Amino acid sequence: MTTTAWDEIAALIDARKADAVAGAVLSLDAAGRREVAEALPGHVREVRSRRETWEGIDDFAPAFRAAGAGTLGGASAVASWLGRREFNSRWTDDHHDTALLMGLWQAHDDAWLADLARRLALRLRGPRHTGLDLVLALLRATGAEPPEHDPLVVGWVASAPPRTRDPLLPVLLPRIFEAEGVGRELRDSDRWVRGLATLAARGQVDRGMLLDGCVRRFLRGGTALDLRFFVRLHDALAPSDAEAGARARDYSRLLPAAPGPVAESALDLLKDRDDLPPDLVVEALDGLLFRAESGLVRTGLSWLERTVRRHPDLADGCAAALARAFGHESYAVRQRAVRVALKLPAATDGAALRDAVPLLPPDLAAQVVARFGGEVSEADPVDDDPAPPALAVPGRVPEPAPEPLPPPITTPVELAKALQDGIGWAMSEQLLAAYVRLIRQDRDALRAVLTPVLHRDFHPYLERLDFWLAPEEWLVGIGRLLIGSPVRHNGRRLAARVQGPPLDRLFVSRFAEVYRAVEDGTPPPVLLATPTRPTGHVDALALVERLEECEAAGVEPGSADLQQALLRLPLEPDAEAARRAGRLVSQAGRAAARWLAEGGAPRGDVVVSPVADGPPDVVIGAEPTGLPLVDAVFTAPEKDVHTAWSRHWAYWPWLLPSHPDVVAAHLVPGLRRRREWSSVNMPVSVLIDRTSGTGALAEAVAFFLACQLALPDDEEAGETLLVLAARGDLPAAALGRHIGRLALAGEIKLVRVVEALERAAEAGAYAEVWETIAAALPLLHPEPGRRPPFAHDRLIALGARTARWAKASAPVPEIEELAARKGTSNLLRAARTLAAQLR
Repeated sequence: MTTTAWDEIAALIDARKADAVAGAVLSLDAAGRREVAEALPGHVREVRSRRETWEGIDDFAPAFRAAGAGTLGGASAVASWLGRREFNSRWTDDHHDTALLMGLWQAHDDAWLADLARRLALRLRGPRHTGLDLVLALLRATGAEPPEHDPLVVGWVASAPPRTRDPLLPVLLPRIFEAEGVGRELRDSDRWVRGLATLAARGQVDRGMLLDGCVRRFLRGGTALDLRFFVRLHDALAPSDAEAGARARDYSRLLPAAPGPVAESALDLLKDRDDLPPDLVVEALDGLLFRAESGLVRTGLSWLERTVRRHPDLADGCAAALARAFGHESYAVRQRAVRVALKLPAATDGAALRDAVPLLPPDLAAQVVARFGGEVSEADPVDDDPAPPALAVPGRVPEPAPEPLPPPITTPVELAKALQDGIGWAMSEQLLAAYVRLIRQDRDALRAVLTPVLHRDFHPYLERLDFWLAPEEWLVGIGRLLIGSPVRHNGRRLAARVQGPPLDRLFVSRFAEVYRAVEDGTPPPVLLATPTRPTGHVDALALVERLEECEAAGVEPGSADLQQALLRLPLEPDAEAARRAGRLVSQAGRAAARWLAEGGAPRGDVVVSPVADGPPDVVIGAEPTGLPLVDAVFTAPEKDVHTAWSRHWAYWPWLLPSHPDVVAAHLVPGLRRRREWSSVNMPVSVLIDRTSGTGALAEAVAFFLACQLALPDDEEAGETLLVLAARGDLPAAALGRHIGRLALAGEIKLVRVVEALERAAEAGAYAEVWETIAAALPLLHPEPGRRPPFAHDRLIALGARTARWAKASAPVPEIEELAARKGTSNLLRAARTLAAQLR
C-alpha cells in the first residue's frame, strides 16, 4: 500500500511530535502541502472524537499548529488555523513554538509576515494573551506597524520591562496610557516604574510624552487600582516647576473627583506655587474642599490660608470655596474650616459663609455668625451637642455557616474532571482520597482515563519547579506516576523540600506522603484524615473504621495522614470510638487509641506578651506528644514574616478545626504593619475572623489594628474596628496603649489614626473610641517644653466629643495637668475642653 504525504504527517501528529511534523512539512512539494492542508480539519475532528466531550486536545496542538502553519498558503488561513479554539483551550498557557513556526515561514516575504502578525495580534485576548510571543516576534522581525488593539499593549507590557533595544518600544509605549487593562497589569510593577524613569533621565524616552500620558490617563478617570501604576510613574518622574506649571490647569481639574492618590499627587504640585492664575487657584480650592477625604481637605485648608495671606485680593473667591468645607462629614475638618474663616481679612465678602452656616453644628455655627452674621437655628441651640450616632454595624456579626463538603469522587471520570476544575481545600481532600481508593479498585481504568488528560502541556511547569507547594501540583504529579509519565523529580527529594510554616507543612506533607506511596507502589486502602464534616472535623468513629480497614489490608497508614486525622478529631469524647480503638493492634491504631483515651490534642494555651519595640510575642504552651507535625503546630509560630509566608493560610481553620486560637496564633507573623503589596502580609481582619478580640490574642489584635489604622486609605482596618465594636470585643485599652507607644516612637502617623477613629466614632463606635483615646492620652502626654505629636490636639478634641456621647466622667490626670498650663495653643484649648467635660 502506497504511503501518501498525508499519511506520514497524520502519523507524526498522532505521535504528538511537533518538531518532526515541521521537518516533514518543509520537505513537501506544492501538491503534498495541498493534500495535508485539505485533510487537517477532518483529522482535528477525528482526534476530538477519541475523547470525552469535556476533554481537550491541547497535547496535540503543537503538532497540528506546525502542520497547518507549513501547508496553508494565505496569511488569513494560517491565522485562523493557529487561533482555532481546539488549540487554545483555557488550560493553554503558551504554545512555546515561536521558533518552530518562524522557521516554517522563512520563504515568505515581509509583507506576508506583517499581514499574519496583524491578524494574529487582533486575535489576542486577556488575561492569558495566548500567542503573544509569536505576535511580538513577527512584529519585531518585520518592523510592521502594530494594530490598535488593547490586549496587544497589555500583553507587551506584561512580557518584559521596557528596553531601548526593543523595536516596539517607540510605537507601543505611548499606547500604554490609552489601552484598557495596562494599569491593572502594571499596578505593582517596580521594574516598569524604575525602567521608564531611568530611560527618561537618560534621554532615551521622551519625558514630556510620559508626563502628558500620565496626566491624560488621570483625566480619563478610573479607580485607584487602575491608576496606581500611573501615579507611581508620575511621582518617579518628579515633574520640575516648569513641567508642573505647564500642566497646572490639568492638575487642577483632577482635584475635585480623581481617586485620592491622584488628587494628592496633583495637589502636591500646586499647593506651594505662587505663579498660578488667581482664577485657577480659586477653582482648584473650590473642587478640593468639596472632597470627602479629611487629609486632602485639611491640606486644602492650609493652602487656602496661605493663599489669602499672600494674596488678600483673593479672599472673596477663597471664602466661597471655604464654605464647601462647612459641610464635611468630619467635625475636626469643619472646626478647622471655621478657624480659617475667622482669620479672613475684615473686608471679605462673607455671603457664601453665611449661606453655609446651616451645615455646621451649633457650636461652630455660632462662631461664624458672630463674625459674618446670619442666624443659628433655634431648633439647634448652641449649647447642645448632636445626638450620638447609632452603631453602623448592628448587633453581633454572625459567623457564616461552613459550605457543605463536595460529594466523594467515586469514578475515574469524576476524578479526571475534578482535576481540571478549581481545586480548593475540600476538593483537594476528595481528590487525594479518591486516588487511593480508585488505585485499589481499578488501576488500569484510572490510568486509561487520566492518560489523555495529563499530557505534558497540562501543568507543564511541574518539571521546572524545584519544590511543589500547591495541592494541585502534587495531585497532577500523582496522576503522572500512574500513567507512566512521571516528572523528573524523585518523591523523597520533593517531600524533603516541603517548606513553609508548620500548618502549611502539615497540609502539604499528606500530599507528598501519598505521592511517595504511589511511587513506591504501597498506597493505603483509605486515607484517615479526609474530613467528615464541613468544619474540617473527622468523626472519631469514622477514624477508627478507617484504621480497621487499614489493619485488614495489612497496611500501615502514613504518618502525616495519621497526625492530621488526630488533629481533626472533635474535642468531645466518644466512648464507643475509644472502646473500638482499644482493640487495634497496628502502630497507628495504638497511637489513635492513646489519643482518644487521654482526651485528644494538647491543650495548646496561647499566651501573648507585649514587646517594647515590636509586635507582641506569641507562645503556644503545650506538652510534647512525640508526633513531629503535631508538636510543630503546638509550638511558637515563626517570628520572621518571610519564614512564615504561606500559600495556604486560608485553609488553616480546616486543618485544626478544634483549636481556632492556635490557628490564629500562627497567623500573627503574617499580619502587616505597613503597606506592602505582597502576598506575605495579611490585614488584621483575617485574625479577628478566627479569634476573639478580647481573648488570648487581644494584644496582637490591638497592635496590628493600631498599625493598620495608620495606613493610608485602609478602609478595611476601620471596618475591622467597627466589627469588633459590634461584637463587643474590641480590645480598646490595649489599642490605645499601642497607638500611643507607636506614635511616640514615630512608627505610625497619629493624624491617620485620628481620622480613622473619627470615622469610627461617627459610625457609632464612640464609646469604644473614647476608651481607646483614654488609654492613649497618658502615653502621648508631652512634658513641658516638649513638642507634642502632630494631631495630638485633634485626638484630644475627638476625646471630648466621644466622652460627652459616652457620658464618661473619670478624669485623666495628664489632661488635667495639660489643661492647667498657661497658653492659647490648640492643644491646650482642647485639653481644657476635655477636662471640663470629664468634670
